Amino acid sequence: MRLIIFISLISQIAFACGETSFQGHTEVPHITWGLIPYAPIHILDGEYKGQGIADQYMKSAQEELTDYEHVNQIMTPARVWHLISEGKELVCNPSAIKTSSREKIAYFTEPALITPVARVLMRKTVWEDRWGAVNKLNMAEYINANNGVFGIVSQRSYGEEIDDVLENSIASGKKIIQTYGQHGSRQLYEMLVHGRIDMMIEYPWVIAYFKKVLKEPPVELVSLEIADFPRFSPAYVACSRNDAGKIVIDKLNTIIRKAIFVPSNREWMSNWLDEKESIKFEKDYLEFFKIAH
Repeated sequence: MRLIIFISLISQIAFACGETSFQGHTEVPHITWGLIPYAPIHILDGEYKGQGIADQYMKSAQEELTDYEHVNQIMTPARVWHLISEGKELVCNPSAIKTSSREKIAYFTEPALITPVARVLMRKTVWEDRWGAVNKLNMAEYINANNGVFGIVSQRSYGEEIDDVLENSIASGKKIIQTYGQHGSRQLYEMLVHGRIDMMIEYPWVIAYFKKVLKEPPVELVSLEIADFPRFSPAYVACSRNDAGKIVIDKLNTIIRKAIFVPSNREWMSNWLDEKESIKFEKDYLEFFKIAH
């Protein structure tokens, strides 16, 4: 009986330490990847499931990081950044835009990609009535003039410059509709098509995705560049600002330095752009990463 009790105590101690001495097992470190369900960043269902831009990057990274267990979890942007800011575990965002406030709570890789910045999406009739043949819109001027209602997705970064303009506009009481959750962008798109808002801000690859999945809208839409925004923003992977996060970031940087020269690295983005946007993206990508062409 004493022998049985002794063995039982040893087993409990080994279990509490997180390892089983009898089997020589040690726990494998794991990374929790935050999947923000904004198609086509991550595509969680339907015809193009798993073919999102960040889906491809994350799969490639996970294949390289073989000494980790990878856990994919669907999260809102707010949830991802909250977990990263806590620093209690190793959490990574595979499709992050870097801002000064986020650098205080997370480690960022070197740029892994560039992404065309957001565009103004507007019904063609509104565009013709209010803007004529103008192909670029000055966002600050538009907001100051109170020219109709436009929409954004709450808790989403459109790039630091864009975020500052929007934050100031909301604080000053401008007419901005905010949607929330996984389908926030799609809700705005449908509101725009049905005349409930006058314009929305969205990335060109999301616009192209809607055209593919929702087919052609019942009204004609136009996509305008924003004159006071840069042409593109670098995109990064962000991880918890702790020792484990720093190690993963260093490993990812080694992978990224090789990957940026591989055509598939930029094709994962260009495949979700229309022809006009794809041509501009290719040129900007090669110039940004200083790749001869």
